[in-house]
Amino acid sequence: MTKYRIFMTRKHQNWTFGGRDGLAPYLDGEDDEILEFAVIDRNFAIILKNGQTYDIADSEQEAKDFIAHTYRNYSIQRNDSRLCYIARDDVNKRFATSAAAQQGGVYDYVYVPRGDYFITKFGKIFAIGKTEEEMYDKMYEHYRAKYTYMYG
Repeated sequence: MTKYRIFMTRKHQNWTFGGRDGLAPYLDGEDDEILEFAVIDRNFAIILKNGQTYDIADSEQEAKDFIAHTYRNYSIQRNDSRLCYIARDDVNKRFATSAAAQQGGVYDYVYVPRGDYFITKFGKIFAIGKTEEEMYDKMYEHYRAKYTYMYG
């Protein structure tokens, strides 16, 4: 397996297979730096944490797997049911009215209108919203880091 050395700036993902000296003009302030990585081939993905270079993955699938593993405790779901009162700690318990929830012994429930999204961590609802994108933003905010990737 051929390995390539890649040098990349942390802030703006300027990169080269050449030496690190070529990236010096692209450094953006004192807190920017040039990172060094090894990749198997030239088809790699850059993993970003809060918009800055975090790591390199040898493929797009490896980057997706890393991000999925990072957020594995979160789940974003859409309420497609007419049952809009969902138990906060058991999303499988759904009710048509708050009275029905209380009759079923559930007092900690969340009202999620049909078509809206909700997000759980370890199976417990902590936020609802209108769009899936909004839920991803809430997940990143809750995790306190946004991991994304881009092609090299």
